[in-house]
Amino acid sequence: MKSSKRQIREIEGDSLLVGKLPQGCNLCSKGSKMVLFVTGLCDSFCYYCPLSHDKSGKDVVFADEMPVSEDADILFEVRAIRGEGAGISGGDPFCNLERTLKYIHLLKQQYGSSFHLHLYTSQTDVSQEVLSSLQDAGLDEIRFHPQTSNWSGVQRAVEMKLIVGLEVPAIPGKLEELKKVAKRAEEIGVSFLNINELEASETNFDKLVSMGMRLTNLESASIEGSSSTAREVIKWSADCLQNLSVHYCSARFKDSVQMRRRLERRLKQTIRVFEERDELDPLLILGVIRAVHGSQLNHEQLVMIHSVLLNQFDVPTNLTNIDEVRMRVEVAPWVIEEISEQLKEKLGNINDLEIGIVFEYPTWDRLQTLFDPL
Repeated sequence: MKSSKRQIREIEGDSLLVGKLPQGCNLCSKGSKMVLFVTGLCDSFCYYCPLSHDKSGKDVVFADEMPVSEDADILFEVRAIRGEGAGISGGDPFCNLERTLKYIHLLKQQYGSSFHLHLYTSQTDVSQEVLSSLQDAGLDEIRFHPQTSNWSGVQRAVEMKLIVGLEVPAIPGKLEELKKVAKRAEEIGVSFLNINELEASETNFDKLVSMGMRLTNLESASIEGSSSTAREVIKWSADCLQNLSVHYCSARFKDSVQMRRRLERRLKQTIRVFEERDELDPLLILGVIRAVHGSQLNHEQLVMIHSVLLNQFDVPTNLTNIDEVRMRVEVAPWVIEEISEQLKEKLGNINDLEIGIVFEYPTWDRLQTLFDPL
């Protein structure tokens, strides 16, 4: 006898849920999951892949926005967001299995069994040997992105009592295909299906447009029709499925909830004494002295500017810094506002110099949102 219709629950950022939210998603919603990008190599060729040019097809490692050169970089980023887990992604982590296993061991040894790890892969035919190695290392949850009809690896993972999910984009016009995926997932005992709103990026935009897709609006990267397709699957799942949890993850949830909360966590952990935070958004505010766009100060110039601040303006050492990565001198915003005119005179012999206040995300790459020249 068919069970009664299950409840559709509205969660943050326009996302919807039937059933139980996976633990990996719970932690993502708190902003406490680090994205551990273990390689840009991949055996699949998804036309909607959003990976940037500096990652796609390259065997590189990133912890959130930070390029990783040693294990300590990964541990630093976990501390920076007060992480409770990590999502292991790519590319495809199975394209560098040895590295993937190494990082699972590293994180479990460093933070204990409660540190939640989930992994994404497109290899739905993964072998028993590989799954066993992941399980033995401590992987908590595996998410498959089916590319073929061969789900033998998904079946194996279910039989091994791993927490198994599927993760797919909501492609406009593919409603019936999504229903078939969900029905098959329930039949073999998969725990959950995550349906992501399809988004455009600089690398997939031309292909999506060539297939007749377009943006929902100019303020969003989401693709028109993706949300409505996902919502139809959610309604159908509530009526027609009994056990499979189905979660629609919207683009707005990723940006305004998940990402924002991770930025808030990182800001609180990494803000320096000479920085302020924006009143509304998780942005850092600081003064900078740097070259104009298209040119760059050298090390000797940075040292000279820093020396002028310390010795001629009596700026305390804890309120200024030389940033060798971005080749700029940083100073407390309340200080630089007060001395900017006199500082311009003192530094008049350096051409193409700009002095001002920057607003930046607290990520490793310090993405700038605004520069206010003084």
